[in-house]
Amino acid sequence: MRSVFVILILAGSICISQPASAQGLIVDDTFRRAPLELQTHTVDASLDERLGVVTVAHTFHNPGRATVEGTFLFPLPPDAQISRFSMTLEGKEMTGELLDADEARRIYEAIVRRNIDPALLEWVDYRTFRARIFPIPPGASRTITLRYDTTLPQDGQTVTFRYPLQGNVASRNVGGRPQPTMPPTWEEERVHSRVTMQTVIKVSLQSMTGVKNVFSPSHPIETQRPNGRKAEVTFEASEVLDGKDFVLTYRLDPNEVGAALLPHRPYRDLPGYFMLLLDPPSDERPSRLAPQDIVFVLDTSGSMSGEKMAQAQDALRYCLSHLGANDRFGVVAFSSDLDVFRQDLRPASTHEDALYFVDQLEARGGTNIHAALLKAAQLLEDSERGLVLFLTDGLPSVGTTDEEKIRTDVAEALSANTRLFAFGVGYDVNTRLLDGLADERGTFADYISPDEKIDARIASFFDKVRHPVLTDVSLDFDGGRVYALAPNALPDLYKGSQLILAGRYRQPGQTHLTLRGTLDGQSIRRTYRFTLPETQREQAFVGRLWATRRVGYLLDQIRLHGENVELKQEVIALAKEFGLVTPYTSYLVQEEEFADARPNESNGLRSLSLDSFRAGMDATSGESAVAASRQIRAYKEADTPSPASPTGRAIIDGRTMQQTQNGTWLDTDMPANATLIQVAFGSEGYFALLRAFPEARAFSRLGASITFTLHGRWIQIGDDGHETTDEAAWRRLLQ
Repeated sequence: MRSVFVILILAGSICISQPASAQGLIVDDTFRRAPLELQTHTVDASLDERLGVVTVAHTFHNPGRATVEGTFLFPLPPDAQISRFSMTLEGKEMTGELLDADEARRIYEAIVRRNIDPALLEWVDYRTFRARIFPIPPGASRTITLRYDTTLPQDGQTVTFRYPLQGNVASRNVGGRPQPTMPPTWEEERVHSRVTMQTVIKVSLQSMTGVKNVFSPSHPIETQRPNGRKAEVTFEASEVLDGKDFVLTYRLDPNEVGAALLPHRPYRDLPGYFMLLLDPPSDERPSRLAPQDIVFVLDTSGSMSGEKMAQAQDALRYCLSHLGANDRFGVVAFSSDLDVFRQDLRPASTHEDALYFVDQLEARGGTNIHAALLKAAQLLEDSERGLVLFLTDGLPSVGTTDEEKIRTDVAEALSANTRLFAFGVGYDVNTRLLDGLADERGTFADYISPDEKIDARIASFFDKVRHPVLTDVSLDFDGGRVYALAPNALPDLYKGSQLILAGRYRQPGQTHLTLRGTLDGQSIRRTYRFTLPETQREQAFVGRLWATRRVGYLLDQIRLHGENVELKQEVIALAKEFGLVTPYTSYLVQEEEFADARPNESNGLRSLSLDSFRAGMDATSGESAVAASRQIRAYKEADTPSPASPTGRAIIDGRTMQQTQNGTWLDTDMPANATLIQVAFGSEGYFALLRAFPEARAFSRLGASITFTLHGRWIQIGDDGHETTDEAAWRRLLQ
């Protein structure tokens, strides 16, 4: 009799002794893993208003020496329409059956018991489609393609698309409980060269009214906006994922400036959190772009000689060739002395003369930053809207070299409506000076590493800032007692960008938000009404995102203006509560652990050692100073929450969970004299508890040894305990 295997595409990761090679998992009829790997996983979702057609393709590889045949199981989203569900393998249509939630629950709970994977419990109430797959010979690969229709949940004007993603079991610690061993045949037949799994998710959005505030709280995405009624979203990963579902939210909003507010308030007696998304008007025709006055300030000191100078000239040529027809510009080259293209701003039509001027520039002499930036301010003194693009590779060495005086003089010389963006090339730059100059203007300083292309980075940046859509942005909240906003100074909104503002509120109820800004040279005023809830325990990422940005702001202030007790203590408190890595919380990370931590690609956080982070906070220039500046900016501008500390700290429904040395997870607020209700992991009572209280599943994902609070009672999951199997009995006990 041939063995039957089961393929599970699930939200979570099976906790077995070897890391899962991909999102799919093969188990035999005794729920042990079988030799199949998932090479590629692609999702193509077409969403129209709140209706979606989702096409999923899995390419499975058989690395062993035996033919594998099995059964494919796919958990269907709650609103999926089975009538459009189809599946093909190598061009052949596959028939199957729809399992009800009870049958699916039996399968999932059996796997949880065998493999110690609480993550699978999220699917116990889902319908499941099952079909026999065709044999996969040794060394062969097969692609399974399936499609289903779905209706997406909508809350007001906000629509949510969710897709389950499987993670890496190595990233999930199941505590001190022993884990099952793998069948010897798997190790014997396994191909030693592992196949890298590629995940690609593409989502096409469209609406007759307008698509606004496209945002993913779970994964870093790239978003293209062909027009105001369409958006193209892409997520790609070539490594094993972290087990989080892919979540995408968007608003069906015809308004000129789209606004969405996401609140989170887990406790009535504590302030809540919120995140505000603002989208600029989508009509970006050249006729709508206001003219700009731009001054390019280029370092031509001796240290810029060679390839750096050639790339900087190429970057400047690109910018000059892409000026708007009504723009004006100036060029200030500086070394020990200044070399100015013209003594006043020139129209874009004269850029050919400026290109010749750029061709003649040579790298020599020292670095007079003070004089160069004051000259730029002079060129822009009569400008209604100015932009300074400043590029340097060194420290001030000629003229005024005092960092504080340069910052003060430039701040006084530049008009309030002038933006300054600074770029540091290499590591021999004064990061405090560049960061401080940008901070005064509500912009940012960026750094180009020696192995990066100057011209490509500058060209990409210029394409963005050439299209300011909404400028001079300000927001006023009437109600809610809003405070601790991050960022505290709002940037302009550029083509293809989105403004994310995080903050806290003290008072639930209605709040009126007034937006002011300049659009097409005209002042605008828009009013929005939102509700700040008394309690809202979903969207926990909102609180963590606020904490990430707040810590970035505090570290920036400490680095630029010096350490003080209040700022330091607030950083420590937030780092402890949300598990963030900072220079002041060394208990959160050991250097050897942090070195192995994955960088968060969504916000650019680097895998710096704690010692390097501390050194960078204290340094003015050098590689560690540049790295620290980049990391702080990544915190300040994070659009997804910072990853949890790798030392075992998690935030679940507003509760802080800490992992002990023996692998047990504990709520940090648990009193010493707490009365515990003990439940044996994997028992009938365990599953009955989770069915009776689905909110407990988020805690159960941490593993097989955990203590948490539920409806005012303390639950301890472990090896022994309560055997209550009746869901109603659990409800009576805890309510």
